[in-house]
Amino acid sequence: MQRVLGASLLAGAATAALWHWYTRETMLQGTATVHLQSEHEHFHLHVDLPSAMEIEPGDTLIIETMPEVVGETRGEITYTSPVQLHKASWLRRNLVKSSSLVEISELVDHP
Repeated sequence: MQRVLGASLLAGAATAALWHWYTRETMLQGTATVHLQSEHEHFHLHVDLPSAMEIEPGDTLIIETMPEVVGETRGEITYTSPVQLHKASWLRRNLVKSSSLVEISELVDHP
């Protein structure tokens, strides 16, 4: 009984440690230039980040401000916005890379 309880506690602690490692993030803040084009045929959004910021697999970028646009932009709008870059942990980054390679292989191999 004590072995089962000890093993359960060890498994729970290991799971908690992995979850904490997976969800760990660091946040960088800066100001970016956003290029937005929204028209009937397509939608295009491009963000020029500060040189200290680099997006990698698993990262999340939050653009904090958006212009008030009703309908189409009729060309490209360029504006600056504060941004937050949430950097993924090493574990999350590598899991995203691995799963993405599998999905790309499935798309390529699909008849």
